[in-house]
Amino acid sequence: MKAVAVLLLTSCAAAAASGAASTLVTRDVYLMGTRARLATAAPTRDQGLATLATALDVLERAEQDLSTWRESSAISGLNRHPVGVPWHAGPTLCRTFDEVWRWHAATGGAFDPAIGRLLAAWDVHGDGAIPAPDVRVRASAASGLALLAFDRTACTLTRRGDVAVDVGAFGKGEALDRVEAALGNVSWMVDLGGQISVGGAGPAEGWTVAIAHPRRRDQPYLHVQLRDGSLATSGGSERDITVDGVRIAHIFDPRTGWPASFDGSVTVWHRRGLAADALSTALFVMGPEEGLPWAESHGFAAIYLIPEGGTVRLAVSRAFRERFGAVQ
Repeated sequence: MKAVAVLLLTSCAAAAASGAASTLVTRDVYLMGTRARLATAAPTRDQGLATLATALDVLERAEQDLSTWRESSAISGLNRHPVGVPWHAGPTLCRTFDEVWRWHAATGGAFDPAIGRLLAAWDVHGDGAIPAPDVRVRASAASGLALLAFDRTACTLTRRGDVAVDVGAFGKGEALDRVEAALGNVSWMVDLGGQISVGGAGPAEGWTVAIAHPRRRDQPYLHVQLRDGSLATSGGSERDITVDGVRIAHIFDPRTGWPASFDGSVTVWHRRGLAADALSTALFVMGPEEGLPWAESHGFAAIYLIPEGGTVRLAVSRAFRERFGAVQ
């Protein structure tokens, strides 16, 4: 499951990159399990509302596809499909799963959304639990993309065991990519409770975005100007659970079957939303000692916020500095 520290839209110039006067139009809604904010800079309010209505429709349809909370969703259908029987994905989900498999391989398994049984064993979506050793072993054995056969040509997935996909590490990013495909060059910004994507001819200086303090989700720690692409943050400031004095991170290391040990946050920029989503999860799982060198070696823009006593230390990749300038 993906958990994020809040990224807050703090300001926006109501002028397009061309310099033409425009009106800032916003909507606040609740979807995909979070409070979402949509914004556009449009010539008129009516045009802006029409743009946001299109974006909202795309997001709602993405939720119908991807929500594990809805029994009628496509992902829920996959998760209960009979073992050994191919499940047919439509063209859109086929492309989505192709990306999922690609980022799983690229991150050496640090990104692996097929961990629904692990999350259930630790009751991550509830009050939290420390499973008995035999329960944890069974949950680990029923987790991982290795238990799903993906036929790209036929667009089918076949469960090889009682495996379940959790979309927390890629669902928001996928939904944001669908918004981009629908809106094209129209100015837009969507904040899905921690992941922000922008596109089109937006404000010339970009959209001002605040990255939250790693321990205090509602407190901005630093600001960046987002001109294109997507920023995704993974952290545990709000949703980690303590059971019998033991901290249970709700982001799991798929490689070990245990909760991730890092207790700060990491923010990743990528041109594509699903990629930013998956990478922020993977880099959180890796932690700064492993993750920052990995991001540097692959040219990814990432910044770790690492709590140290009463202070926060930043670990920043070269690509992040090049895109967003000096951060402190």
